[in-house]
Amino acid sequence: MIFRLYLAFTLLWSFRSTVADAAIPVAPEIFKFHLLSEPHNLDPQTSGAASGNYLFHSIYRGLFTYSREKGLRPEGAESCKRSALKLTCTLRKILWSNGTAVTAQDYVSSFRRLIDPTNKSPQADVIFALRNARAIWAGKMKPAQLGIESPSPNTLVFIFAHEDPEFEYRLIHSALSPLPPGGFLEREASALMPVNGPYKIAEWKRGVRVKLQPNDKYTGGNPARPAAEAYFIDEDSTALRLFESGKLNFLRRLVASEFPRFRGTPEFRQIPMARFDYVGFGPALRDQPKARFALARGIEFGDFMRLFDSLSPAGCPSLPSDYMDRVNCLKPDFAAAKKAAFAGETPKLEMYFSKMGGDDILRAVEWLQGQWKKNLGWTVELKSQEQTSYVAMLREKPPAIFRKGLSLDRPTCLAALEIFLKGNPENFIGLDDPKYEKLVARLTKPLSLPARKKACREAVDYLTSLNRLIPLGEIHFTVLASQKFKGWELNELNQLDLSHLTAL
Repeated sequence: MIFRLYLAFTLLWSFRSTVADAAIPVAPEIFKFHLLSEPHNLDPQTSGAASGNYLFHSIYRGLFTYSREKGLRPEGAESCKRSALKLTCTLRKILWSNGTAVTAQDYVSSFRRLIDPTNKSPQADVIFALRNARAIWAGKMKPAQLGIESPSPNTLVFIFAHEDPEFEYRLIHSALSPLPPGGFLEREASALMPVNGPYKIAEWKRGVRVKLQPNDKYTGGNPARPAAEAYFIDEDSTALRLFESGKLNFLRRLVASEFPRFRGTPEFRQIPMARFDYVGFGPALRDQPKARFALARGIEFGDFMRLFDSLSPAGCPSLPSDYMDRVNCLKPDFAAAKKAAFAGETPKLEMYFSKMGGDDILRAVEWLQGQWKKNLGWTVELKSQEQTSYVAMLREKPPAIFRKGLSLDRPTCLAALEIFLKGNPENFIGLDDPKYEKLVARLTKPLSLPARKKACREAVDYLTSLNRLIPLGEIHFTVLASQKFKGWELNELNQLDLSHLTAL
């Protein structure tokens, strides 16, 4: 009898516990990633750092998006058509997160704001091809005179000063998304700001993280995408520990020294990037071709791959290899390099680089320093600076040697090569070469894909032959991604798309 009562009680308790457990909802998975630094505000037009891209691309969307697999895709635009020096776009019927309609005038306001010189946007050059843009930027005309019109609420017309065959690619930039009604709010009030991306901000805790919730007015992607959180973590080692403990689901940068430990695991991903990273030679070496030759050819480039476990050696173009019909790389020539090195007085050299690149950049510049000491007998002193000071120095007076990481604003060869044209504000090597200008000009014309790849390779080869810079090889971003989620996509412009995110 006692046993029967005990059994009945046990079964009843088990049943009640099961019912109670079933009544407790399982906490939904939250996709947790990190930013290398905290954005100072919600304005993508004033942000010069790439770190905020992951956040901005989640809450803002422009006329187009880009996928490496699917190419250029309409987002805010239904369709766009070219005629002479005009591009006319019909807008999709989309809503802000507060339910009001996104209109063509929202785009007009955004573009005029971007080109307004009083805002000093570091992204303004992406629309320099529009009529009057350069004159407005120089303060000679008003933003209202920019070559953009909205003849109707769902029609947008761009008027060009000159041909720009890649303008649609520029429109994937967060800085060219429509201006939110009421403008950009302070971070503390960010949950109140209307946005048009797949996510909206639920909470911003300064110095810690941003909480994101799905924007139910966004009609693309997975309607059941999970919530997300972006943490501000500037130390690679800290971020890795949090990923390994399950407190992060996406590690945006794995340092090379950790590759062997994770290679072969399902979390390990290497993604080619549209970048042009290089070591540049500044004004102090402009008239010293022998010194530049020695620096460029006195390097055992193959050591780079062994040291960093990379997929491409230094000395090769940093562009994705499929931008060219074939890839040609710098070759070491130690005999000629030593001869050039001892042809004159040993120069006093310093190499500057940004601290923002983390441990891998430090290891890379130390490797170069060791190569020049070993193969040339030259001592190059290394100097690191905070990113803001470093960029300011490059603009004002580039040092003799500097390491520059160049993120492209669109996935094309021209986006990289135009940087080194005469007059470009990013032309820190001070290149002024008529032959190079002609080679790059070919890429602004309509070309077949094979002809475009050939033109790209010829311009890259000529640039490299001048010994004004050392390309640092095709760049891959190595990330770790939790298997608890699928549907995320990181394109070659380092834009993280979470619109199709799914929790497993």
